[in-house]
Amino acid sequence: MVALAAGGVLALFATAGPAVAFFSGGLFLDVQVQSPASLVSRGAAVDVPLEVTCNASSDAFVQVTVTQRAGSGVAQGTAFDSVGCTGSGEQIRVRVQATSGGKTFKQGIAVASAEIFGCRPNICGTETDSETITIQR
Repeated sequence: MVALAAGGVLALFATAGPAVAFFSGGLFLDVQVQSPASLVSRGAAVDVPLEVTCNASSDAFVQVTVTQRAGSGVAQGTAFDSVGCTGSGEQIRVRVQATSGGKTFKQGIAVASAEIFGCRPNICGTETDSETITIQR
């Protein structure tokens, strides 16, 4: 009962950022999509900056998806990467290649979603974030 009351008090006073971190049984995972992303090879890909914090026993895995309106269609791509977990925030960039029907990314606004997955002994978890970003050269 005391744990429930303490959790309720923490929930009232905790500040929520773009993503609420996953914390359970000693596992901490957090991913936050940053902006701007950088256009690569005339739109064939974008480099998406992320801030990742984790304490998984081994590497954590990150998946990033970018979706952008491109004329009458949609440019989209998904990429996967691994990140070493140090327990403190790290800045990384994940290159996402355009894969949707020959449409390329362009300068402007897009939506980027990221998910991190990691494990410690006896527990695994995920955390997600989705943001509107700017793509620039």
